[in-house]
Amino acid sequence: MIETIIKEVETDDEYYTISTDSGTFSLLRSYGAEPKEGDSIIIHTVNGSKVRGVDINGKRIFYKTDEDLESERKKWLDKEKERKEKEFEKNKEKMDKEFKNLPLCFQLRIRRFRRGNERFRIEFEPYELFVCNEAVKIAKHCETTAKVQEFGKLKPEEQFKVASREHSGNTFGITMSLAYWYLKNPEFVVKLHGALTPLVGCEEYGCIHDFEELQYLVSRRLLTEKFKI
Repeated sequence: MIETIIKEVETDDEYYTISTDSGTFSLLRSYGAEPKEGDSIIIHTVNGSKVRGVDINGKRIFYKTDEDLESERKKWLDKEKERKEKEFEKNKEKMDKEFKNLPLCFQLRIRRFRRGNERFRIEFEPYELFVCNEAVKIAKHCETTAKVQEFGKLKPEEQFKVASREHSGNTFGITMSLAYWYLKNPEFVVKLHGALTPLVGCEEYGCIHDFEELQYLVSRRLLTEKFKI
């Protein structure tokens, strides 16, 4: 629970954006409150972050039980699932083309995640395709591992001449690792953890650690023959 004073209120058609010494949050106008600067406010939270209720000047504006919060979470998950499925159907042809154009080691990498999670293509493959394509692009530009390391130290505006401006810290980090190992030893492109595993974990992502298919290719001497840029 946070007790504080409202410092500033901004309004749009749907929300009040309320600023306090403890941070900023949005309050639906449909609750019927009219918050203003100087009002006392109590923010009821879950684990110090998620807002479950608000009191303004001693009046209860809303309060959500654990059951309410769980119901909201399930509704949000259902909407996200539906949204991702629609996006997948819309972009599937483009994704398939991008996959086929990737070097073999990157295809094997993605196939490993597909085997580990039957919904990988819908949930995570757009993210993984992005870092793989970016890694190939940077590797081709740099040509050596030393230059990949130099590229990683450039100022962002210099990097953006080659890399996408849509990178987050996480995507750029895994992209640079993949570019480095693509040039040094393509086996590790297949073995490196999935791009979102730092956030969702290996099991959720489908990041299985069974490299039978990779070892088959190694035994057939296909790695060095087919993984070249």
